[in-house]
Amino acid sequence: MTRPRHPHPWRKRGREVVELFLLPLFAALLPWPLSRRLLRLLSRFPGWYWPEAAPALAHAAQAGFAPDPEAFARRLRWRLLIEHMDGFLVPLRRRRRYIARYVRVDGDPLPERGPVLFVGTHYGCGYWLPPTLRERGLPLNIVAPQLGPLLIHSSLLENLYVRMRHWLLARAAGRPMIYRGNAAQAIGELLQNGEATFGLCDMPTRRPDAIEVELAGMPTRLAQNMFELAARAGAPVYLFSSDTELETGLRRIRFTRLPDVSPERQVRQFAAMLDRLIHADPTGWRFWSIAPSFFRLPGADSTPH
Repeated sequence: MTRPRHPHPWRKRGREVVELFLLPLFAALLPWPLSRRLLRLLSRFPGWYWPEAAPALAHAAQAGFAPDPEAFARRLRWRLLIEHMDGFLVPLRRRRRYIARYVRVDGDPLPERGPVLFVGTHYGCGYWLPPTLRERGLPLNIVAPQLGPLLIHSSLLENLYVRMRHWLLARAAGRPMIYRGNAAQAIGELLQNGEATFGLCDMPTRRPDAIEVELAGMPTRLAQNMFELAARAGAPVYLFSSDTELETGLRRIRFTRLPDVSPERQVRQFAAMLDRLIHADPTGWRFWSIAPSFFRLPGADSTPH
């Protein structure tokens, strides 16, 4: 994949407008089968979402997960195009009708009420999880950090886009976002109060007692704090995977209730799920772009940080 030339600032702003606003909104207005085919066609062009796609391809290839770099990059771009569209798609569709037609849920049965902790990963095109749980009477309470410090170095368009995505996500979940500096404390309080909430637990960590696991067949460590919160609240933990079946357009969500074992064992089961997903389709993991934060890639000189 040949890197596009560095654009002038106004061209970069124009690209952001198209990638973040115009194209996703246009695609969301089309019937889903048509927008899926359109985005598949557009994924042939190498410039889409280059700041994320380029390092993701480089790291996946270094780890041996992109034997055909062009095929990997195109499939990754297709996923990114869908993911950016989905934020607009949820509020523009009749939720119940769309879910009945395109969303398939399997795995363990869900509880009728909270407390419950749903634990997922940065894998797949997963925007349809919140509205699906909302339809099942388990609206998610989503805890997020304060956006101001996170966006201080972002452009005006990036700032607007992130705030808009949060607003759309709240619309999808049926609950306002909960902005707290101490996310762990907020999640613990929600579970203690009998609510449903979730976390994405494939995050780099500096925690000295983090659990040693394997991801993509390579050793790394993951923190157990979310699982500890659930244990303290006596809340069941459900792993979930949420993705778009690119070839058919079906949105697939799978739930697995973890046994009431130690947080350490639950972390290892979580890692095993993500490892299977990565091996099944490496293009689904969004964190290839920061893979060196998790593990030492083959041939790398530095250790994970």
